[in-house]
Amino acid sequence: MKPTSPAVLIACSLGQEGQAERGRRWRSLAERALTGVASTRDGLRLIFSATPGAEAEVRDLAGLEMECCAFARWTVRLIDGTVVLDVTGANPEAVGAVQAMFTDLRDLAAISCRQPPGSGHPPPSG
Repeated sequence: MKPTSPAVLIACSLGQEGQAERGRRWRSLAERALTGVASTRDGLRLIFSATPGAEAEVRDLAGLEMECCAFARWTVRLIDGTVVLDVTGANPEAVGAVQAMFTDLRDLAAISCRQPPGSGHPPPSG
């Protein structure tokens, strides 16, 4: 018989005020450095330009998210001069929850990709 893993609560432990403050931090970072957001098989990938302070802020926010959204795995890496955040879920419910995150950041990434060259936001990498 295959052992089962304990159920993980698919929820954020932050209250309304904490969620609002965290959302402001993500939005501020996105306005400065977000270049792309894409759904993946296991969750979501956010790509940031490696502007001064961006990597540290992504790492800090990912660490905070690990505490309040323990149902997801938060992995930050540097790839080809960009800061890549992969957020993944371990089961279909968690993947769905992860893919529903950051809706407003997806909108920001889409807007920044339509801006003319030289506007401060590079297009997402392939």
